[in-house]
Formats: sequence, C-alpha cells, structure tokens
Amino acid sequence: TVLPIPDQYNSGYNLGVGGAVVDNNRLLLVRRASRRGRGNWQIPGGFVELDETIERAVVREVIEETGVVSEVTGVLGIRNRYSVENGNSIYVIFLMLPISGEPKPDQREVDQASYFNLQEILQLPQIPDINKEVATRALSPSPRLLDPHILNHANGTEYTLFLG
Repeated sequence: TVLPIPDQYNSGYNLGVGGAVVDNNRLLLVRRASRRGRGNWQIPGGFVELDETIERAVVREVIEETGVVSEVTGVLGIRNRYSVENGNSIYVIFLMLPISGEPKPDQREVDQASYFNLQEILQLPQIPDINKEVATRALSPSPRLLDPHILNHANGTEYTLFLG
C-alpha cells in the first residue's frame, strides 16, 4: 500500500534526513517496503521529530531501519524540493561511520538492508538517481563534507554548526 506522508510532517514544510553509512568502501542501503517508493533502494532515513536535532534523527533512523549503530562524520549534501502536493521539503544527507551491528531490515518500513560497493549499487534494479549520486560521492576517496563543530549558545545550550 502507498501511504501518504504522516500529517505531523505534512504541514507544507518537512525536514528529512538520510544516512550514508560507509563501511570498507561499501554503502548501507535499504529497500523501501512502505509508502511512496516501494521497492526503491536508498540510504536509510526519515523525518526529524520536533524534539530532536538532525544528527540525532539520522542516527535514530539508521538504527530503526537497519539495526546498525552509527555516528555522523559530516554533511554530505542537502536536497530541497517543492511541489503543490507535498509542500516544501528539505532533506539533509549525512556521511556516517558504523559503530556496531549488522544490517537487519525492520520488516516494516524496509524489507532488505545490506552494504553494497558502487558497482553493485549502479546495477540495482530500482534505485533513484539521488541515491546513485549519494553513493558516488559517499564512496569517493575524499568526499567533500561540511564538518560538525560543537558549540555552546550564550545560554549554555549545546548545538552543532556544520562548516566546510
């Protein structure tokens, strides 16, 4: 079944994250089992909740969909899109390193999860162009990143500033 974007993220503006988890020159991909894009191979990810930062959201989404615990090493890219039916959508793509766990699909949102090298990725039967681009950049010898810098606001709140 094709499920619409949940109402809480469909306010005319939504923020999504994707995790490009790279291990031994292979990229972690999942195959969508629900919503739009069913059958598509893509990096794991989802929507940012109101009470979390983008980097916490991507770590959570990767764990939820694949069981792999990973950490953010930088921002690989940003996609912005607008359409009348979906409103304004921003998608932040992170380069990530795995810490523990082997890919295991959640069998709810995704039905397969595995690491692939670039050659294998480009031959997958159903992979959107954005994920081919992400794979090419994430698996390049020296991907250009915006690096995370932890700073403190005047009120003491910690935040992350990503700079090139």
